[in-house]
Amino acid sequence: MQNSTSGSGRRLATAIFLGAASTAMVAGSAHADGGIKGASVDPAGDKDAGTVALTGGGNAGTFETVLIALKPKGGDSDLLTYCIQQTVTLNASQLYDEADWAKEAARIHISPAHLQGIKWILNHSVPQISTTALASASNAAHDPVVNLSETEAVEATQAAIWAMADPTGALKINQTAQKSADGDDNVYQLFTYLTGAASTGGTVQQQASLNIVPAQTSAPHAGDKLGFKLVSTDTTDQFISVGFTGDASGAKLVDGTGKAIGPTDTFKSGTTVYVQLPTKPANGTVTLHASGIANGIEAGRVFVSENQTTPGQNLILAQTSSAPVAADAGVSWTTVVTPPTSPSSSSSSSPTSHPSSSHPSTSPSSTSPSTTPSSTPTSTAGTTTTTPSSTPTEGTTTSTSDTDLAHTGAGNTMAIGGGALALVAAGGGMVVYTRRRKAGQQGTHS
Repeated sequence: MQNSTSGSGRRLATAIFLGAASTAMVAGSAHADGGIKGASVDPAGDKDAGTVALTGGGNAGTFETVLIALKPKGGDSDLLTYCIQQTVTLNASQLYDEADWAKEAARIHISPAHLQGIKWILNHSVPQISTTALASASNAAHDPVVNLSETEAVEATQAAIWAMADPTGALKINQTAQKSADGDDNVYQLFTYLTGAASTGGTVQQQASLNIVPAQTSAPHAGDKLGFKLVSTDTTDQFISVGFTGDASGAKLVDGTGKAIGPTDTFKSGTTVYVQLPTKPANGTVTLHASGIANGIEAGRVFVSENQTTPGQNLILAQTSSAPVAADAGVSWTTVVTPPTSPSSSSSSSPTSHPSSSHPSTSPSSTSPSTTPSSTPTSTAGTTTTTPSSTPTEGTTTSTSDTDLAHTGAGNTMAIGGGALALVAAGGGMVVYTRRRKAGQQGTHS
C-alpha cells in the first residue's frame, strides 16, 4: 500500500543561458578563385610581331605571332603573354582574369601535362631568357640557329606552344614555307628544339594572390581584438599595406603589440594584423583592405577572358613579372545582450523550519514564480528558488514518479546552474523551458 499526497500546480522552470547575444561576420579573400583580375589587353605594349607557317592539326596556313601585352587593373607595367589556342581569336575588348590551371585545362581540353610542357617552353625561351642564351641551348641540342632575332624566337616559341596545346598532336611548322619566308631555318630549328626538350613534369602552377585569413573561429564581441593573417604567393618581400575601406565605425587597426598601423606601414606574407573593435557603438561594420605589388609572378600563369559566353583567346604569362594584388575582409558585430543575474523576489517561497499543524493545501499558491531565471541558484538560508525542496514537510508523505514529475531539489538546481554557467561562455541568446504538472487527487491508494 502506498500513501500519496499530490502537489498542486507544482511548476519546474529550467533556464538555459546562452550568453551575450553578439554575432560577427568575418570573411576575406582576394577573389573566389584568387589571382589577378580585370587585366586589359594593351596593343601599344605588344612586342616582336611576326608570322609562322603551320601544317597538320587540321588548321594549315600562315598565322600572326606577337607577345601580347596585358595591363593588370591598377598596375603601371604590362604583362607579356603568348596565346594558348591556335584556333581561337583574341578579343582585345574583353578583360582577362587569372584562372586555375586544372579547371582551365579541362575546359579547353588540354592535358595538365601539356600545360606543364608549355610552362617549360616559357621558362626556356624569350622573353624569360635572352636570344643569345636560347640560341646556345638550341645549338647544344643539335638544332642549329644562326643570328637568331627576337622576332624569330617569338615565332618559334608561339608555334611550340600551339603545338603543345593541339589536341591532335599533329600541328607543326611547315619547314618549306617558313624557310622560304625567312631565308633560313632558324624558326623551324628552334621549334624543333623547344618541342623536343619540353618537360611535361612539374608541379601545378600557383596563382598570384593575396588573401586575408581570420585567425579566430568564434563570434567576436564589441571590444574584442580580432586577428587577420595576411597570406600571399610572394613570401619574400615586405609589400602589403592594410587599412579600412570607408567608415571605420570606431574600430582601430593595430599590430600584435597594440601599436596603431599607419598608411605607410607594410608587412610580409604571414604577418597577423588586428582589428580592435570599439565598445561603442554596439553595432557596426568595417572592411579591412590589404593590397600591394607582388613580385615573382612566375611564367606560365593562365589568363582567360571574363566573358565566358563569348570567350576569347586564352593567354599565358611569358615571363616572371610583378603585379598588383588585393583582398578585403568584412567584420560586423551587433548589440551585446546581457542576461539577468538575479531572480525576482516573487519567485521564492519561505517554508517554515518546523512541521505545520495545518493540513497541506490542495490549491496552488497565489504567487506565481517569476519567468526571469537566475544564472546562479539562490543559497540564502530559509528560502528556496522556484524548485521545491527535496525534503517534504513533516507529517506528510510525498510520492514522486520519475515518469510523471521532474526531479527537484538542490542537486538538480546546482546542475542547472552549472549548465547555465557553462553555456554562458558559448555565446548566444536565452531560452526558458517551463513544465507544469497538474494536481492529482488527495487520497490513499492500495
